[in-house]
Amino acid sequence: MMLKKIWKDPVWSVVISAGILALIASVSAYFSGAWPSIKSALTHAWLFITSNSSVPNWLIGIMLVPCLLFGYVLLAGVKEWVISSGSEASFKNYTKDDFFGLRWMWRYSNGRIDNVHSLCPRCQYQIIPKGASCYGAAPRYDYTCDDCGYSIGTIEGYPEDLTRKVELKIQKALRTGEWLDRQNA
Repeated sequence: MMLKKIWKDPVWSVVISAGILALIASVSAYFSGAWPSIKSALTHAWLFITSNSSVPNWLIGIMLVPCLLFGYVLLAGVKEWVISSGSEASFKNYTKDDFFGLRWMWRYSNGRIDNVHSLCPRCQYQIIPKGASCYGAAPRYDYTCDDCGYSIGTIEGYPEDLTRKVELKIQKALRTGEWLDRQNA
């Protein structure tokens, strides 16, 4: 029972797997007669590390670690760039759509929908909602384009409420895969 619990833990399962692989490698190295070669390689590596040149080799080894890490990060970045540029069907390309009679645009920041704003579907001019209610208890906002005059009329509620509904529509499109059909609509 305890082994099942430990095996499901992602860290311990890797540790146990590494231990099993090391045991298998050790046994196979013993039966194949590879231990003298392994011992010789380790001895030569130790002698190289402890020997001196104009700069101690152990210092070169320490300086090599950040260089290798930088190379790894650089290669991972290039790989990510190649993958993202090669795949046209990335949800990050889905940045505009029509909801509630308006064109909406947004961007992604840290995996979240950000900077959602409404545009006129005719001329792409940004529409800023204007208060159209005399009563604070019943907010109404007018969505009219100041450039071409396009209007969807007044909508009850605060602009933040409409923006939140749009974010929910975007999330739904991403979740259900509708964004593939609506992409760059």
